[in-house]
Amino acid sequence: TGHRALVHRVLHEPILGGASWAYVFGSLLLFLFVLQGATGVVLATSYAPTTAAAWASVAYAQDQLTLGWLLRGLHSAGASSLYAVLVLHLLQVTLYRAYRAPREVNWLTGVALAALVGAFGLTGSLLPWDQRGYSATQVTLTLLGSVPLVGPALQSLAQGGPSPGNATLSRFYALHVLALPLLSAALTLAHVALFRRHGVTPHPRRSRAELLKQTTPFWPRQALYDLAAASLLFVVLLGWVIGRHGADLGAPADPSGPHPP
Repeated sequence: TGHRALVHRVLHEPILGGASWAYVFGSLLLFLFVLQGATGVVLATSYAPTTAAAWASVAYAQDQLTLGWLLRGLHSAGASSLYAVLVLHLLQVTLYRAYRAPREVNWLTGVALAALVGAFGLTGSLLPWDQRGYSATQVTLTLLGSVPLVGPALQSLAQGGPSPGNATLSRFYALHVLALPLLSAALTLAHVALFRRHGVTPHPRRSRAELLKQTTPFWPRQALYDLAAASLLFVVLLGWVIGRHGADLGAPADPSGPHPP
C-alpha cells in the first residue's frame, strides 16, 4: 500500500529552524475540527430538525442520553475554542508573514476556513431552538436582509419564508451537518497540502544560515509539542464542561415573544 513511504513523508517533514510552540495552533485547529465532528455526529443521532421537536430532542440529549451532557458541552465549548485558537493562528501567521509569496493561496484557503467557522457558529446557534438561539438568528437574518439590493432576497432564501420556522431550521441543519463539513474538509485538505508543499514559515528575523543549521524533522519534537498542546486544550475543555455540567439550554423558542439582541 505504500504506507511506509507515507508515514515517512508525514513524520520526517523538515521543520526549517527547528520545532517551535508557535507552530502548534494549526494542529490545535485540526484537533478541534475533529472533536466537533465526532461530538456532532453523536448528537445528530438523537436530534430532530423540526420546530416542534428540536428543543425536546436537545433536552433529551442533555438530560437522558448517556453522557449526552458531556458531549453537548464539549461540542459547545469546542466551538468557542475554535474562535480563540483561530485568532491566535491568524496572529502567528501574520507576524511570521506567511501570507507572502509563495504562500498566498494557502493564506486565502485559511481565510476561507475562518469564514466557515463563523458560518458553523451562525447555523449551529439556531439548532437547539431555544429563545437565545432563535433571537440571535433573527438578528443575523435581519442583518442579512439589510445588504443593499440583494439583502431581502438573501434573507428570504436563508429563512425559507417571511419569518424563521421549519424551513429555516431544516436549511440551517443541512448546512451545519452536510454542506459546511464537506466544504471545510475539502479546504482543510487543500490547506494542509499547500502547507506541506511550502513548509513552515520561520520567524522573519532569523538568518537563513541559522535556520538551516537548526532544521529538524517533524518527529519527534514538533509532534510532541502538538500532542502536548492538544492534550492540554482537551483537559481544559473537559474541566470547563464538567464544572458547568454541559452547555446551557434556554427555554423553548417563542416566536411571539421578545427578542433582545
